[in-house]
Amino acid sequence: MNPAPVSSALNETGPQPLPRRRQVQLLKALALEAGWRHLAWLSGLSCLSSLLDIAGLGLAVTLLLGSGSSTNTAPLIGGLPVAASLGLLVGLILLRGLIQAQVDINRERLRSGFTDRLRQQLLHQVFEASSAQLDQLGRGELLALLMADINRTALSLDQAVRMGQSLLAMGIYLASVVLVGQATAWPLLLALLATTAAALLQRSGSWGLGRIQSRLNTALQRTVGDGLHGLKALRAATAEGWLLQRFAKETAEGRWLLRERVRRRAGYNAWRDTLVVAVAGVWMLLQGETLTAETLTTTLVLAYRASASLSTVVQARRLCLGNLPGYEALRQRRGQLVPRQGDASDRTIADASLTTLSTARWNELHWSSGADTSTGLTSLDMYANGLVAITGPSGSGKTTLIDRVCGLLNEEDSHWQLNGAGNTWRLSGLAGARQMHQLIAYAPQNAVLFEASLRENLLLGADHHQDAIETWLQRLGLAHLLERPGGLDAPLALAQDPFSGGEIHRLGLLRAWLRDKPFEVLDEPTAFLDAKAAEQVRSVIRERAQQRLMLISSHDSELLAQADQVITVTPTPASPPATAPARTS
Repeated sequence: MNPAPVSSALNETGPQPLPRRRQVQLLKALALEAGWRHLAWLSGLSCLSSLLDIAGLGLAVTLLLGSGSSTNTAPLIGGLPVAASLGLLVGLILLRGLIQAQVDINRERLRSGFTDRLRQQLLHQVFEASSAQLDQLGRGELLALLMADINRTALSLDQAVRMGQSLLAMGIYLASVVLVGQATAWPLLLALLATTAAALLQRSGSWGLGRIQSRLNTALQRTVGDGLHGLKALRAATAEGWLLQRFAKETAEGRWLLRERVRRRAGYNAWRDTLVVAVAGVWMLLQGETLTAETLTTTLVLAYRASASLSTVVQARRLCLGNLPGYEALRQRRGQLVPRQGDASDRTIADASLTTLSTARWNELHWSSGADTSTGLTSLDMYANGLVAITGPSGSGKTTLIDRVCGLLNEEDSHWQLNGAGNTWRLSGLAGARQMHQLIAYAPQNAVLFEASLRENLLLGADHHQDAIETWLQRLGLAHLLERPGGLDAPLALAQDPFSGGEIHRLGLLRAWLRDKPFEVLDEPTAFLDAKAAEQVRSVIRERAQQRLMLISSHDSELLAQADQVITVTPTPASPPATAPARTS
């Protein structure tokens, strides 16, 4: 028994097809992004492959039907004997195979190159976007943007190319028959009209099934999501069976839908081939003795070739347009990641080598924010070769304040001023934040490790001598990591190598210290550490604070005691802005 194809879940509104005009606009934009030169080259190769196919078919038919009374030495085609004609056919088939291989290779190269280039461009946009833009999209949306939407876009491009190739092939097959003679062209055209009618009937039925499929996928995804989200409630109510029954019902509908789509597609293919042969054959039989066996056979073969190309066009068009909404969503999300144009308030340092702005050239950093903050602290004055500590109760906004100072949050509203002996450098906005990042070595409270080697995790593309890394690891009590097979170059299989919280935290600190910047920012540097490891970290902080500006957030009383400035933040937004105490001499 077939389940009803339309249930309550299917009555919901599913994804609707894009308007025809919008489809054309998106296809033009897609072709522009792919590159017209690559598409033209691929089209030329496809045309050449079709021409060689026609030449091979004509030669094969002549050899099969015209060599019955010939010998291997009798002239057959253009004065060539059968053996030479057979050799020519083999050469044509080989050449066509090589050309078709180049078509397939270039098509795959176009698709993969387009995907890689688009994903790289988007990653660059993500890294250049402001924190507000990233928060607006969310991590899930970004992942969908970089993976699912790009994959759908690449599939749409691939099927559009496939559709264009098939249209060119069909046109060449038609033109070849017309050039031979109008008598042979008419049956081919009639056969193609019949095939087109069958294709349209199949497409109209498949479109309805496609919409049902989209609604089924939505319902199934919602059911699974509900189960995961409400897992605790389902367990507590012993209602797992209810959700499993709901899931089973929707999957049964999906199986029915799959069988129905296969049945309709198979029926269309059967009717297509029958219509082509019947229409073309009946018309040609009416021509009487005016048609030769070679002409009849060649026309039927070419008609079948053209109908197969038409079938490919219909299929490719369905897949192309079906995945085109992914490209539409991709373009919309890309628009959300376009960097805001700088205005008159955005300032950057004109100095080409910003990294030369070491503490030898500046001795004071002033940060201010035009946005309201939960801490009430909207400005800070910090001095080189000193330790500035931010403290306060949990949830008071210490990490938020540090992120603002570093230009990692609300960058558009932030301003920085570096003061030195007779020099003042001003930065502001997103552009200024990016330049500040070149001066900052940042260690967050929760360090992130990557599926890469220990060396790569520590350096992140920077260059450092191995002896320096090993010395740091020993100083921080992490020398045992060097004893792993492969040492620094051993990959960190995070799922198999459970590092402790203290080890991960110290690796994050080491990553910042290896970058050796004139401004270091450490969020809770002694968190997750035992007494011995915490003292090791304090020792390093005391030493490095004598050579650079260091900003930390901490609850560590020993660390706060050695700070030059201590700033206490509170979570009361109504309080007046706090002020940083003056530097003690």
